[in-house]
Amino acid sequence: MISLSRIPQTSVADSTDQFFLPRCHPRRPSNITYDHVVLGSGCAGLSLAWHLRSLGDRGSMALVDRRAGYANDRTWCYWDVEPTPFDDLATHAWSRWAVVDERGTWRESHSTRYRYRRLRSIDVYRRIFHHLADDDDVEIWFGTPIRSTTLDAEAVSIETGRGTLRGRRAFDSARPPAALALAAPKGEAVMVQHFLGQTIRAEHAVFDPACPILMDFRVDQSHGPHFVYVLPLTDRDALVENTYLFPSPVSAARHRKELASYLNRCFDVDRYEVIEEESGHIPMTTHRPVDASGGRIVPIGLAGAAARPSSGYAFVRIQRQCRRIAEQIVSRAATDARLDPPIAPRKYAFFDVVFLRALRDRPSQAPQLFARMFDRVDADALVRFLSDQSSLADDLRLIAALPKLPFLRAALRSSRTWLPMA
Repeated sequence: MISLSRIPQTSVADSTDQFFLPRCHPRRPSNITYDHVVLGSGCAGLSLAWHLRSLGDRGSMALVDRRAGYANDRTWCYWDVEPTPFDDLATHAWSRWAVVDERGTWRESHSTRYRYRRLRSIDVYRRIFHHLADDDDVEIWFGTPIRSTTLDAEAVSIETGRGTLRGRRAFDSARPPAALALAAPKGEAVMVQHFLGQTIRAEHAVFDPACPILMDFRVDQSHGPHFVYVLPLTDRDALVENTYLFPSPVSAARHRKELASYLNRCFDVDRYEVIEEESGHIPMTTHRPVDASGGRIVPIGLAGAAARPSSGYAFVRIQRQCRRIAEQIVSRAATDARLDPPIAPRKYAFFDVVFLRALRDRPSQAPQLFARMFDRVDADALVRFLSDQSSLADDLRLIAALPKLPFLRAALRSSRTWLPMA
């Protein structure tokens, strides 16, 4: 059984809570094999545990992670084109949003059907652990670094900093996401989305709480596509996120300096309180991990290519991936088979390959490409396209809005990648 151990808030933010999980010593003998071992217990690992139990799986499960506890370390946003188990936890939802090009021209979109929802990661973590709290077949190995995995005839053996555990199948979300981009075939256009976000409180009202800015390109573009994301929570509070799209990492100090400059130039904010900070990197590639384990080690989440390659949006795709894996397990259709359910129709892989190639070939055109998408495509159609739910009519609207010659060239230059998919 999992027990939650709460501790008082110790960070600078009054609104940020956190909880720690005790180091649990496994009750099972060391020679017992778990049905499921989940390596990495962030969004994907915990979501898989949720979907397995929600669909009726009763197999023994071990959750393994080097962290000792959870804080509000991520903000997840998505359009509600399909339900997730966590929709009701959204703190904010918007039907209007904007993109700003490098010249300061605003393009606002308004959806009549969909809302852009914001989740705090801590709320999702708490819900999942309370869902699992009375489950005697779930054991947690927290504060446990993962050192290596090996295969034998019957199981996966995982060497950790606290000993060895075995599982009939392991689900790996702990692999560094950047490794997925580095493993992409030579010639494939690959980007890595690097970001650092700060939830800030300004001294006076400066933000429009009704309209997030999904991309503001009024920042230096000399090192590749670069934008700032502004998620207004009140007229004084916002998550402001500095984002680059290129393989080289950016230092936290540089991110913070550029955020301060942006706030001063674009919002006339020179003094503010930093409430929370989050950072990360998301692989933007259509490359899928090569399975050499016979289906016994299943990559999930960012490590399993769940992020949309052309945008980096991942939350809904992670829920979809984990739900479909759980469905296969519960239906016993995957007892001895590989678990690799499709996350989205194949056409999106083609679109993403071509779009990434166009961005890599002409990075200076990124502000105008994104601005044209949001300016010339109906908001509902674009939302469906970005969320893997578009119709042929939606796809044609997007194609009509974008410049033809750059994308035709990108399609030809990336044919080695997308032809095998077709």
